[in-house]
Amino acid sequence: MSSKSYFRYWGKAKPQDGCAAQFHLLPYHCLDVAAVGLQYLRRSPAFSRLLCQQLHWKDETVLEGWVAFWLAMHDLGKFSEAFQSQRPDLFTAIRGRVPGASKVYTLRHDSLGMLFWKDKLAERAADERWFGPQTEYYECGLDYWARAATGHHGQPPHEDGSWCMHFHRHDDPAAIFEFTTDIRNLVFAEQNAAFPTMLDAESFEWASQSLSWWIAGLVVLADWLGSNTDYFAYRAGPEDPLSLRKYWEHAKGQATVALDHSGVLPLNTGRALPFDALFPGIPIPSPLQTWAAATEPSQGPQIYLLEDVTGAGKTEAAVLLAHRLMAAGQADGFFLGLPTMATANAMYGRIAQVYARLFEGNASLVLAHGQRDLVEAFAESVIPVGAVEMDRQQLDETASARCSAWLADHNKRALMAPAGVGTIDQALLAVLQSRHQSLRLFGLFRKVLVVDEVHACDTYMQSVLENLLTFHARAGGSAILLSATLTQRMKRALLRAFAVGCQSEAPMVAVEVAYPLVTSWHSVRPDGANTTLIATRSDVKRTVAVDYLSDETQVVAAIEAALAAGKCVCWIRNTVADALEAYTIFGGKLPAGKLTLFHARFALRDRLHAESKILEMFGKDSTPVQRQGRLVIATQVVEQSLDADWDFVVSDLAPIDRLIQRAGRLQRHPRDPQGRRLRDPAASDQRGEPRFCVFGPAWTEIPKANWFKSAFKKAANVYPHHGQLWLTAKALQSGLFAMPKDARNLIEGVFGDDVEFPTALQHNADQVTGLAFAAAGQAQMNGVKLDLGYVRGGVEWCSEAKTPSRLGEASISVVLARWETGRLMPWCEHKKLRHAWAYSTIRVAERLIAKTVEPEDLDRQSALQQALLTLPGRGQWAVLLPLEQIDGVWIGQAWSKQAGRDEFVIRRWRYQADSGLVGLEAPDENSSGAHPATAGNVAFGKAGEPT
Repeated sequence: MSSKSYFRYWGKAKPQDGCAAQFHLLPYHCLDVAAVGLQYLRRSPAFSRLLCQQLHWKDETVLEGWVAFWLAMHDLGKFSEAFQSQRPDLFTAIRGRVPGASKVYTLRHDSLGMLFWKDKLAERAADERWFGPQTEYYECGLDYWARAATGHHGQPPHEDGSWCMHFHRHDDPAAIFEFTTDIRNLVFAEQNAAFPTMLDAESFEWASQSLSWWIAGLVVLADWLGSNTDYFAYRAGPEDPLSLRKYWEHAKGQATVALDHSGVLPLNTGRALPFDALFPGIPIPSPLQTWAAATEPSQGPQIYLLEDVTGAGKTEAAVLLAHRLMAAGQADGFFLGLPTMATANAMYGRIAQVYARLFEGNASLVLAHGQRDLVEAFAESVIPVGAVEMDRQQLDETASARCSAWLADHNKRALMAPAGVGTIDQALLAVLQSRHQSLRLFGLFRKVLVVDEVHACDTYMQSVLENLLTFHARAGGSAILLSATLTQRMKRALLRAFAVGCQSEAPMVAVEVAYPLVTSWHSVRPDGANTTLIATRSDVKRTVAVDYLSDETQVVAAIEAALAAGKCVCWIRNTVADALEAYTIFGGKLPAGKLTLFHARFALRDRLHAESKILEMFGKDSTPVQRQGRLVIATQVVEQSLDADWDFVVSDLAPIDRLIQRAGRLQRHPRDPQGRRLRDPAASDQRGEPRFCVFGPAWTEIPKANWFKSAFKKAANVYPHHGQLWLTAKALQSGLFAMPKDARNLIEGVFGDDVEFPTALQHNADQVTGLAFAAAGQAQMNGVKLDLGYVRGGVEWCSEAKTPSRLGEASISVVLARWETGRLMPWCEHKKLRHAWAYSTIRVAERLIAKTVEPEDLDRQSALQQALLTLPGRGQWAVLLPLEQIDGVWIGQAWSKQAGRDEFVIRRWRYQADSGLVGLEAPDENSSGAHPATAGNVAFGKAGEPT
């Protein structure tokens, strides 16, 4: 029997299965996690340098012991009798007594660990002078390390309460004291224990506050990898345990193996490659791409704003610039954030072949597959999940379960990979008070943050993006922001936020009317921003004729005439409902296969298929036979980062920046009169004058207050600033615009600081301005504060499903399932269940689908509950929509929430792979008033009946 009391505590356990209990000793698990963190530091020199620079430590071996110590402290709360008593069988076997009845597990172990540190351990550290004779004066700074270490459940720990309510008053403190003494002796050389005193107490506290955000992310990652039993097998045996020193050597070896398989370590970038080596399919680079190939990166954090016309190759220029920053030793990878899921999915295919050229000797990133396989292969290459512990006696969600649930979302994995593509939301959540915020922030460390379509950010998203830029710059990261156009106001705000992160004054930004333009700022030259005028490639320099129509019959006639002439057409609508109406109009007019509907309300697999179909039929390699006489009815999903080209484009009226984007899909690739692609880079399009049709309210110089809403009721809230829509319509009355010559004037003429609105629309403008101020305030309230450090601060941290990266109408993930022989199966088939659920997911407004309707049949109730358990997060933040085939059509029903009222009604839905999710009846304006009783996101009761 070991004399060490800490060997009488279990740290991880498998469910009871009738055999001998299987568990992992708590001190061993603590060392597993510490070993992962230690080996990560050794193999991530940039992260080690950041910590040493901020803390003013010169010896990185000193840092290693310091970080290992705090990582070993991450599960202090598991020493509590309250936690240990979750498995009374193990408790009795190890401790030789039954757990105390008063020690009930009510506060999670991460918070219990912080409570014990603040109430007991910090005092002991001061008394015993753990970190030098002045340890007590450094307590505030040490608290941030304790919060980062114990707050490994994706959010800072609670700090209210008393330790003695949860810990055995004598046994648990004695075990913790003995454990911490042995850990300090294990990881610290005697002369290295007094680290904090290298700085004065105030400076150490300030540095610890700032660094705590990234340390917390390291702890989460280390806990996930250190909990993976594929690498860290359970070791019990408290009677004759391996000493901590011997186990430490074993854990460090296993940590090396785990990290080798994790896909999160920095990779060797190698030398800078020329443009043609990275993009052999582009024979002649654009002027912007030529600039990216020639500009010399500076040292330290730097930000670039690239403004150029649609089709100028901004994405490739950004990837090339990111690669040059990596080759210059200024970054270890990049993350490309796109505005929507559709644009992110499309981007995988566009740059997939570049991955293999960016990093030397890493086969896991060679992803030359179809798009569907690409998404999965990319996801699988980052952080293996391992076996998931499902011990129902433990109230905590285990680390392996948290890891499995989080990584089930491919979009999140992209943040951890050396090169990732995903929605910008995943990056924005790194600075919002949402679970696993710190892991996202850690994943972005020393990557080039590339954000496409920056102009698409509203006030809330822009405020969050500014906060992200501040955090990213503070950690030494660089950023590249892409946009067709940016207002001067937005440009100044983004540059100022990045400079603040570098602890510099806001740079001077000259008012520049030139376009295209690159604006850059470098931390080593902080006085002012640099601007570089970029030439325009001849094939994207053009004048677009604009037909402004206000009669839908005229729009339909124009489309029919174009189709009859053998042209391919796209009508971009502002809402799904409007797209469905247009689809109905043309459904009986066109032959089968000539009409495509594309919007956001498709299951992910069907959406990927629709994207692939559009790129095949209308992409740069499409043929006249594929294109001829085809019509696409779409929503905003086609306006950004989708490399498609139509002969004739129609758009509902939208703000001018969106119309510029949509017009970029008009005659995008040079073709001959029959639609054959012209391969000569110097060739001009031969399809005649590009004509862009805009469908809007009847033009008037003196509009009424309801000018837009009376014509487009469904879209009135999509683009709520009707004054900007009127200014856009006014700009279009000239009947043409020239790009890039008119770009800056068009943008400033609608969004500039000194624009004037008609009297009747001023009230609407004032309302929107007020909402923008409120949105900025909401972003401030939801965002984490860099200089406050990793601390809860009295605010409840929620799942990312409840802390929005965007404001607007509340939405929820709806997961489609189908009834098959009494079982609920994912709508989309896949050999891996978590992928099947991911491919079966749609994002829908909560007012349309709020809760699952509970089946009346008891067997089906049981099947529904079993299906929910297999969803990520066990379905906590999603609604399952079961579908049943009725007369060849898949039909389901769900509770809808009435807008502005706490009332619900059951609504039926139809799902088809070619039209998506469609409501079979309009929302009932006169709700039944039923309030369904709920369990999670499942609701009981029938519409019209009180529940």
